[in-house]
Amino acid sequence: MSNYSEYITSSEWRSKHKDFLRRSHHRCSMFPWVKCGRGSRYNCHHMNYRNLGNEKLWRDVIVLSPFAHSFIIHGVLSGFRRPKQQKQYPNTPQKIAHLWCCTPVLIRAFMTSLMLSFLLALFLSNE
Repeated sequence: MSNYSEYITSSEWRSKHKDFLRRSHHRCSMFPWVKCGRGSRYNCHHMNYRNLGNEKLWRDVIVLSPFAHSFIIHGVLSGFRRPKQQKQYPNTPQKIAHLWCCTPVLIRAFMTSLMLSFLLALFLSNE
C-alpha cells in the first residue's frame, strides 16, 4: 500500500472530493442529517482499495462525517485499528456499515422506522 500513502496526499485524490461531496448532497453517508463539506469537516472513505485512482462513489468511496469515519468505521467496528493493522479490511462489521451507507436514504429511513416501531412495541409489551 505504498502507492496509497502517496496517492491519498495527492492533488489527484483531493480533486475528486468536490464531485463526491456534490453527488452525496454534502451529507454523511452513515448519518444523512449531518452536513459534510461547505465549511463542515468530512472524510472521503475508501471502502476498498481495488480501484485506487479510479474510485466510484458508493462502490469504492463514501463521504463520512469525522465521527462516523474515525469513531465508528475505524474505531468501534475495527477495534480501533487502521486498515493495515487489521487482519482483514474491511471486516464483517465494517462491510455491514458500508452496505448501510450505500443503501438509499429512503430505504434506510423506512428500515429505521420499522426497527424503532418493533423496539417500541417490545418495550410497551414488557410493561
